[in-house]
Amino acid sequence: MKVQKRCEAGYSLAEMLTVVAMIGVLALVMVPSFITFFQSNKMKSSMRNLTSDLRSARQLSITRGQQVLFTYGTGNTQRSYNWYLGNKSLASDTWTPLTGPGKLIATRTLDNVVYFPTTGQTFTDDYDCVTSAPNCVPNPPVGTGVPDGVIDVVFFPDGHVQLPTGATSGTIVIQTDMKIPKQQYNITISPSGRVLAK
Repeated sequence: MKVQKRCEAGYSLAEMLTVVAMIGVLALVMVPSFITFFQSNKMKSSMRNLTSDLRSARQLSITRGQQVLFTYGTGNTQRSYNWYLGNKSLASDTWTPLTGPGKLIATRTLDNVVYFPTTGQTFTDDYDCVTSAPNCVPNPPVGTGVPDGVIDVVFFPDGHVQLPTGATSGTIVIQTDMKIPKQQYNITISPSGRVLAK
């Protein structure tokens, strides 16, 4: 009778340790890159959503033939913004909130790591929408409002935007404190209302 030899195949401990070490090295290299990529996408997504909402506010003003007010606060905890629809094509005296609690559209918010910084913003606080809520009142010298610390961007039915005195374009800045290649985006609005992100 012949005895058959069994062939045992497998990996040695040294081979297994080598593979585990290679996976560990790859993980050390890839995980930080993936985290940076993921955080960069959060920033880009917030920028795209904001520019899309600004364009939508402008388009709403054109479509409805009425002013649209786009408001946002500044500071490293400020990441929400709202829209109001005026009752006229110029010099609206009644503003209806389009976003916010109980409205068809919720208050819009940037990603939780992105905010509107206090520096770099060229638009100003022209309307009081907080103390005179739900209406918005122009601040002095034109109106009787009280500055509410919220920046206002006004679009008109012909598509143009109200720029601060002497400005050739308006800028909205969003920023993050994450360590990513592009920590800040400047959204520029031309006098004609064209929205461009840089």
